[in-house]
Amino acid sequence: MPEFPHSTVVTVPFGEPRLARIACESLQVDRELSGDKVVRTIRVDDANLVVSFTAQSLRVLRVSINGFMDSLIL
Repeated sequence: MPEFPHSTVVTVPFGEPRLARIACESLQVDRELSGDKVVRTIRVDDANLVVSFTAQSLRVLRVSINGFMDSLIL
């Protein structure tokens, strides 16, 4: 099992819990392209979408977060 020493949490506020749940359900179906190098978990906390990333390297972590943010904007 690979080691994932780098991690961060991104919290995205939504106006209401229902909107956060819709975003969560929409984004959970997208799998990480580098699933062997990064792990992403998505959950809802009240009206916030909370996304945790752990990765093998800072570069992979950055690329994963950028990809997620691109999907979120769509």
